[in-house]
Amino acid sequence: MEMKDLFNLLREQHEFLQSFLDTIVLQQKAIINNDIRGLEETVKTEGALLINIDRYEKQMSDIISQLSDKYSINTSSNKLNDFINALKGKREFNPNNIVKLHSSLKKLVSQIKKINDQNRMLVEHARNFVKQTVSALISENRSPIFDRKA
Repeated sequence: MEMKDLFNLLREQHEFLQSFLDTIVLQQKAIINNDIRGLEETVKTEGALLINIDRYEKQMSDIISQLSDKYSINTSSNKLNDFINALKGKREFNPNNIVKLHSSLKKLVSQIKKINDQNRMLVEHARNFVKQTVSALISENRSPIFDRKA
């Protein structure tokens, strides 16, 4: 196991997360446009992509563990942040490419969280609207739905 293996995995993970971001942006557009078929497709794609998240995390942890053992790098955990911090103290390693890619990954994850939160809010508003509409339609107090005076 070499540093290039970690870099390649991070690059692959970045491409995967970009695909995930693209999918949830399409999902947002489907929600806004009331495109049920598009929403179903993006949800299916999102589910397939989510399965890979655990795989990437496990692979990264394994690579970091192997590299730490191979090069006697002391880290407090097998997390990328801890590994990068431990590398900064070693002269024989130049973690700049990994640091840049890690920074890009963090920005991508931040964008994913933002879009995901927006999608959650849109779905919640839609659910509340449907509940209120159904409630108004089946209300027993027989008050008019619309005020004719308005």
